Amino acid sequence: MLLIRDVTRDDYLVVKKLLDSNDLGVGGAYYPEGQEVIVADLDGSVVGIAEFQFDCDFGRDEGRLAHPGGQAWILTMAVAEARRRRGVGRALVTEIARRARDAGHTFLALVPQEGDDAADRGTFFQACGLAPIEPDGPGAAWGCPVAQILAGGGAAPVRGR
Repeated sequence: MLLIRDVTRDDYLVVKKLLDSNDLGVGGAYYPEGQEVIVADLDGSVVGIAEFQFDCDFGRDEGRLAHPGGQAWILTMAVAEARRRRGVGRALVTEIARRARDAGHTFLALVPQEGDDAADRGTFFQACGLAPIEPDGPGAAWGCPVAQILAGGGAAPVRGR
């Protein structure tokens, strides 16, 4: 059964491996200081991770006036390749949206990673309800109202909030 929960120190090694396998590793040990982190746990194994922040004004300082300020922001998201297209990513996004709503935020945003499977990531985020909020191009932000994501649902139970 899929369970979305807060990351624990016991998860750090597997989280680092998962991030590295998705070309998202930063080298060295994993330590998520200053970030909210949740994992997707399938029968005791971590198969997905999402790092996020609330009250992020990413882009405002760079003059991105179309970018709404003070939103919840997904920083990093990865799902084990063998577990993709099975609801893991959607469950992570939905849990972030729930937490954002509970914290009083109404908008969720991210910048999809570039790379070989960028089109697949775009398709996934669109299926979750997100859409480009800036002109298309490298580093363009995507987002949508939190309520839109929550209306699409997400079936994973939650523990460890």
